[in-house]
Amino acid sequence: MSMTYIGIFFSVLLTACLVGNSGASEASAEAPSPYLTPIANGSTKEEMVSFLDEAKDYVLKNGKDEGLEAFGDPAGEFVRSDLYVFAYDFDGTLLAHPYLPELVGRNNLDLVDPNGVPMIRNLMEVAKRGGGFLYSVYPNPVQENMEELKLVRALKVDDDLWIGSGIYLAAQPPRFSPLDRESLREFVDEALNYSVENGRKSALEAFNDPAGEFVREDLYIFAYDFNGTTLALPFQPDIVGENRIEVEDANGVAFIRDFLSLARGGDGESYYIYPNPRENMTEELKLSRVTKVDETWLLGAGIYGSRASAENLSEKKPANKEELKNFVQEAASHALVVGRKMAIAEFMDTEGPWVRGDVYIFAQDFNGTALVLPYLPSAVGTRRLDIQDERGVYINQEMRSIALNDGSGFYEYRWRNPITNQTEPKVSYVMKVDETWWLGAGIYES
Repeated sequence: MSMTYIGIFFSVLLTACLVGNSGASEASAEAPSPYLTPIANGSTKEEMVSFLDEAKDYVLKNGKDEGLEAFGDPAGEFVRSDLYVFAYDFDGTLLAHPYLPELVGRNNLDLVDPNGVPMIRNLMEVAKRGGGFLYSVYPNPVQENMEELKLVRALKVDDDLWIGSGIYLAAQPPRFSPLDRESLREFVDEALNYSVENGRKSALEAFNDPAGEFVREDLYIFAYDFNGTTLALPFQPDIVGENRIEVEDANGVAFIRDFLSLARGGDGESYYIYPNPRENMTEELKLSRVTKVDETWLLGAGIYGSRASAENLSEKKPANKEELKNFVQEAASHALVVGRKMAIAEFMDTEGPWVRGDVYIFAQDFNGTALVLPYLPSAVGTRRLDIQDERGVYINQEMRSIALNDGSGFYEYRWRNPITNQTEPKVSYVMKVDETWWLGAGIYES
């Protein structure tokens, strides 16, 4: 299964990692609320830190098997209100979770949140260096699975085991538009190509120029060597030349170390809190993308939380294949996080976020039984493998084959648009959720 979203989500890892903590509508005409920097409550954070330390000590004293059994018990001593412990090995396989026993044994490195940020993969990198904190956007099960920003701590127990827990933050979760995320990727790629073509010295001169071509509003290039020394920060020139490997944000996220880990693997994305030069250096949550230039240095750029669209992106209809793929990945991750029964109920809700006009989630089990058809509820529970399009192609068999054999992929066909009631060209993206069912969505191309 390819990178599944949570959007997440956002979201199994953090349900595997974090669950438990406790027709498109028009955008609201109300003015957006002032931006709120997501700072954790000090005592709540300390409680979570002590809780996870206690869990590690329990394993070291009583052994791995007894520890995993305790962490997996929803009525046990390691579930306290909205705090609980989950456990993984260093291959990304879930070993214990009190609320998601059906996911134990699954490798969750493919899970991403609604902004496409890997959850378990990034958190595991933190655990490899002993432990630390990361953010993720994740559904809060005690708030009707509303997506919220979560601060998660990972802690290495030994060479084979790491554990985690998390707390939700009182701030609006960032939902960056697909356009902003794609623009960020293109900007970083542009800077990478410039560096390769012009060399490190010329590139750093360009990146450090606050009036240069690599500063565009609040979007700018930063650069570090792999020792953590600052090479480019156009709005903080006094920091250039300084080693910042030990720097943490307001919640203790060691974002420079995160940059180094991601770039050593090629590239990646992560969240952290950082001053916004276009907002008088006010600290905001930032989503940055970094990439390795060569074996000696990396570069990156990021988008700030205040840029997150004021419109309700959870109700925006996917407009192209990339947005469609992200939508389906988010749905698959969401299904894994909240469970099949709840996910199906949410996908069937024509007033919910998974039905956006003529773009909606549909789902079947691998026997061909319809599980989700929000515009045709009477067909749910019936076998649909014999359904053909106007060309006589058994489309559900074709899409099931893609999900079963490839994990995910696009499929083109013609189908009736439930809004226009006309047969139109359609491209769908389908994805395997687990060994029992698959889901998808499509956009009409008329």
